[in-house]
Amino acid sequence: MSKFFFIERKSKKINSPLIILIHGYGSNERDLFSLIDYFPSDAYVISLRAPKELFNDSYAWYDIYIDGNNKFYDHKTAVLIRDELSHFIDDISKNPNIDAHNITLIGFSQGAIISHAISFSYPEKIKNIMALSGFIDEKIMKKTNLVQKTNIYVSHGTNDNVIDYEISKESLNFYTKNNIDFQFESYNQGHGINQENLESMIKWLKGNV
Repeated sequence: MSKFFFIERKSKKINSPLIILIHGYGSNERDLFSLIDYFPSDAYVISLRAPKELFNDSYAWYDIYIDGNNKFYDHKTAVLIRDELSHFIDDISKNPNIDAHNITLIGFSQGAIISHAISFSYPEKIKNIMALSGFIDEKIMKKTNLVQKTNIYVSHGTNDNVIDYEISKESLNFYTKNNIDFQFESYNQGHGINQENLESMIKWLKGNV
């Protein structure tokens, strides 16, 4: 039984692609699920709720502490969440309606950070990730000798005042150092997804699932 609460749009087809939605800090499972009509109609879609409740209808995958202009992250919990979500993927992939070889993670903000960590640490499980308005946190990336074959889409707003655009862009050097290909797009937006960004990411998604 999963420890994660989630909502879903089931697929009646055998071996359907699976899309897992991972929301950001302070949000909930209904956030990214609101984009459901844009996703491929034959996909099995699961939108997860983070386990840590901040206040009513607001959840987080791990704590963020702010001291002045500095942010500190609970990396220990982030690593635990990374591995627990990996186990969740193992369990849900046993569903005969899901193609275990066609799994896509879509994460926003803190969910994007987690998506990067899962796909790098367990590349054999993930076909695609879409990391929106997040960054790569090397402290939660598990070293592996497995070949990195995940398709990676990254987008960020140039006016983001929650996660700085330059920090996000610079963090991608981690992929470059590890010879991992990715697609990066920037948009004239804040900490969110504008229409242009949405259209681009959905086009990319439909071309890769």
